[in-house]
Amino acid sequence: MWINKGLCKLCLIYSRVKDLINFGKEDEIPNMLRKLAEITEDYHSRTLSFVEAFEYVKKIVGVPDPYYKLKLELKAIGRSLVTEVERYLSSVNWDMREALRISAAANILDTSVLGFEPKDLREAIWDKPAIEESINIPRDSTIYLVLDNAGEAEIDMLLAKTLKMHGYRVVIAVRRNSYEIDVTRDDIDREFEILETPSSISPIMYLDGGFIIAKGIANAEAYIEFGKQPSIHLLRAKCDVIANLFNVKKNSILIVSGDTIKNKFRQYNGL
Repeated sequence: MWINKGLCKLCLIYSRVKDLINFGKEDEIPNMLRKLAEITEDYHSRTLSFVEAFEYVKKIVGVPDPYYKLKLELKAIGRSLVTEVERYLSSVNWDMREALRISAAANILDTSVLGFEPKDLREAIWDKPAIEESINIPRDSTIYLVLDNAGEAEIDMLLAKTLKMHGYRVVIAVRRNSYEIDVTRDDIDREFEILETPSSISPIMYLDGGFIIAKGIANAEAYIEFGKQPSIHLLRAKCDVIANLFNVKKNSILIVSGDTIKNKFRQYNGL
């Protein structure tokens, strides 16, 4: 399922070719383009197409986690902000709405989204949402916090801490295998219950029951395809497709329900 069959496939091509350039594998671009042609013919799923294409990047580069060093650098940046954010959340009595806003605002890091305009994380975390739905987080459900990119995940752990302080059972959900700069279990060193889902596909595909709080575009798009339980999505509209979907400026912060995301997809595609 593609939100926009043309632009999302263009993003796939841009992303994976950019990966090869990042790792000095420009000579492999023709092979990658042939592989992407196969993938887009074989898969009708945006999620599976992006994952399969990144698996091919790993095969070419010859390492299981190509962005490992970059993730360490991003983690250090995120950790440098933890004390400041923690101090702020303490000053507002660990208000859950504020924790959700900051976590959503932190979704500013990425490697290769088509048209992405980066912004310094130190400034970005204080930006305010363009769309902020009021969504009840049920107290009788396990809360699955589905993480996204390294760096911002350090801020997301403060959201997990906030939820825990309010009496929620929080489980951190991550992919077992590497995908772009997304965190895996090895990237997390805090005291939380962790659920490691198979392969490098979004954990959204495997979760059943509970309530989901998911970070980023990839997890939101996976929810359109595979999401079964109620959810909140914390993300920035990093690309033109998502910005147009929600009628906001690019890089705007969104705090929206899974139902809203699915309804927007249906409206956008006339379904």
